[in-house]
Amino acid sequence: MGEAKVLVPSAISACERIFEYFPNCLEFLVGDPNYVRPSRRCCQHVVKLNILARHRTGPRTICWCIQVMVKGMTPALVPSKIQDLPLMCHTTLSFPISDSIDCSK
Repeated sequence: MGEAKVLVPSAISACERIFEYFPNCLEFLVGDPNYVRPSRRCCQHVVKLNILARHRTGPRTICWCIQVMVKGMTPALVPSKIQDLPLMCHTTLSFPISDSIDCSK
């Protein structure tokens, strides 16, 4: 069994919206063959996450919350799908998506 992450209430609170928005993109990001494009809802939520990254939560917190969510997940995130996401949603990413990036930088 993997190591358990202990989340203090403020960390859970900080991740609440990310935990609500980001899962809508997971089927696309893990390369599910039924999702060759991100869903409309995924793209809408990427826009919401961008707003949070720029004006409220910040990109580091969003990065950390995504890592907590996807670390050790099977199937893993597909790097090419992460690169495709902003292009297919006609936006940019104001936060990194990865299971291993150093979110403090």
